[in-house]
Amino acid sequence: MWGGGDIERLKAIGFTHQLIHLVDYGRVWQAGKPTQAMSSDQIVQQGRMPDDMLRAGLRGLVYVYPGSWVTNDAERRAKYNRVDRAGRSRANENVCGNFPEVRRFCYNIGASVAKTFGQYPALDGSLIHSEVRDASDLCFHEHDKQAFRAAAGYDIPEEVAGKTGLRYTRIRNFPTNRVVKDDDRILRFYRWFWRDGDGWNLLHSEVHRGLKSTGRKDLWTFFDPAVRVPDLWGSGGDVDVISQWTYSYPDPIKIGQAADELLAMAEGKPGQRVMKMTQVIWYRSETAPKLPENESRRAAWEKRNPEAPFITIAPDHMREAFWAKISRPIRGIMYHGWQSLVETGSTTGYVFTNPATQGVLAALTRDVVRPLGPTLLQVPDRPTDVALLESFTSQVFAGRGSYGWSESWEADVHLILQWAHLQPKILFDETVVRDGLDRYKVLVMPFCDVLTESVVARIKAFQRRGGIVVADEFLCPAIIPDIVLPSYKRTGKADGDKAALQALAVSLRRELDPFYTRYGNSTNPDVVLRFRRYGDTDYLFALNDKRTYGDYVGHHGKVMERGLPNSTTLSVKRKSGFLYDLVRHEAVPVKAGGGGLRFDVAFGPGDGRVLMLTSRRIGGVGLAAPRQARRGGTVDLTVSVLDDGGAPIAAVVPVLVDIRDAQERPAEFSGYYGAKDGKVSLRLNLAANEAPGTWTITAKELASGLMRQQEMVVAP
Repeated sequence: MWGGGDIERLKAIGFTHQLIHLVDYGRVWQAGKPTQAMSSDQIVQQGRMPDDMLRAGLRGLVYVYPGSWVTNDAERRAKYNRVDRAGRSRANENVCGNFPEVRRFCYNIGASVAKTFGQYPALDGSLIHSEVRDASDLCFHEHDKQAFRAAAGYDIPEEVAGKTGLRYTRIRNFPTNRVVKDDDRILRFYRWFWRDGDGWNLLHSEVHRGLKSTGRKDLWTFFDPAVRVPDLWGSGGDVDVISQWTYSYPDPIKIGQAADELLAMAEGKPGQRVMKMTQVIWYRSETAPKLPENESRRAAWEKRNPEAPFITIAPDHMREAFWAKISRPIRGIMYHGWQSLVETGSTTGYVFTNPATQGVLAALTRDVVRPLGPTLLQVPDRPTDVALLESFTSQVFAGRGSYGWSESWEADVHLILQWAHLQPKILFDETVVRDGLDRYKVLVMPFCDVLTESVVARIKAFQRRGGIVVADEFLCPAIIPDIVLPSYKRTGKADGDKAALQALAVSLRRELDPFYTRYGNSTNPDVVLRFRRYGDTDYLFALNDKRTYGDYVGHHGKVMERGLPNSTTLSVKRKSGFLYDLVRHEAVPVKAGGGGLRFDVAFGPGDGRVLMLTSRRIGGVGLAAPRQARRGGTVDLTVSVLDDGGAPIAAVVPVLVDIRDAQERPAEFSGYYGAKDGKVSLRLNLAANEAPGTWTITAKELASGLMRQQEMVVAP
């Protein structure tokens, strides 16, 4: 939970973490060095919270925002806020990250928290700053100008006036083919500004470094919203994890576009991981803006809370958005808006308007996250041969970009590709330059008005070897598209917009199909597919995007919030294989023919599936454990998921290990595991006061539902 809630309801819904606050910023500022993060009395008081969480099996993420704190005081703001070219303080409150003392303060905050609370086992990680780049702006202190001069060898270009870029139509003698040199002086400035120049990435890194200063290597850090910036590597600095929040309206599968942007951003920092947040809150202005004058046309919540500015996400959107993001190789799932998720009595701000939503989230946590999480954390993406370029150069020179809101034409093209049953991988300009395009067959280029010479060279080489370029009417003239995908501007009418975008998906398929063969396909455009793969085992995520207007916000016409049942025939381009539904824990019949495998799937509203497709059939479960053990000793056990020949399955298979002591109580190490390469090994540490007698160990694989059980006598 991005935020906080009461422990009992957090656990009931399935949350494992919440944000906590553990530092007195003024105290650390005054000290000028790492110090006790709070007064002794405050430490005692605040320390009760992580201990209470620990007893309940929850963990805390300390939220620290030293950079934002610096400018929340008039005196400090006058000194440290960003300034314009004339030296006047910017209207937006946003610290200049290039002051050495601000950087030291950020380190000191992290180090002080680690020093004071690092020994608390419930302290698991930290959110470092949040939503700080929106108010960031160009800054012209002397040290800012010197920093750019040192990096580039020349002064900040005079033409530069705003942080988002400079439209090419306003630049004298701009190349007619709209191709710029890689070291173009304006482009180079904006690369510097967004990666280093505004200082925020470095401030995040300083807090991160301080939090790690006491040796707590398991203390992980994250920053959000990490792609509320142009598409350039580096957002978040050195944090361990980057994240982004997304509002599900009007099309919940758009959450996949934001997740894919995060994955593209993290590629610039090997080892950095990705989390994804769904907003529990909906902006009233975007979903149900005008209260119907006729009270009989109002929804029940509109009668109770007619002025609520933020309402609860619809249940079917909650469900569908979940499936969209878990289909990606993310490392964590977040939600924000506690007062909209549960009843707290709030009538202003976030308001609880839909009681069904929390039940949906609790069921997804119980039925999908817990049993399948250990498996999915070990399954990477399946390499795809379809790429979507989001060009930083075009964002600088043509005002393009999604900026994390997933509302731009680029984001809608991502939706079109999903409805066309393609699996797009988002590329940045930097990705194209570093890695080339050899692995792709299709390159989709929405809003790519201006490109660099090196990107153009790689795209032309891609086309020469037979690669297909799909682009709109705004494409850089140096590239000739193979297929034109005309741009579409939304009207704000949800059903009409979805129909228009799906029509573009049909048109794209018609032009692309003679030259490109999909790996996976659906007979129904409202069933969206995505693959991940381990070895030669496919993990097919299929989600139901069939929706209509409901009685919650549907009468406003802006969001189709009610999911509908659906069915489809899916196909995968494999000659043979065995299919398992990992949520229902059962085998699924498949038919071979037409160059692939076919199978039928039915869905409930907003429903999703994880289907595991293996080369060999699961034939049994092996359980190796001693028949006898002693209290105070150790027990090694191995669970194997075996094929018909008795060999471990070449996959990651979800497994439930249930260990019951002599009094039939669940013992430590009972739980869900991912059996990588068909095996999971555990070492049980038996306490000296364990209940002696006959214990029972049950291992169940959660693909076909097969199980094995064994008894073990624990002696005193």
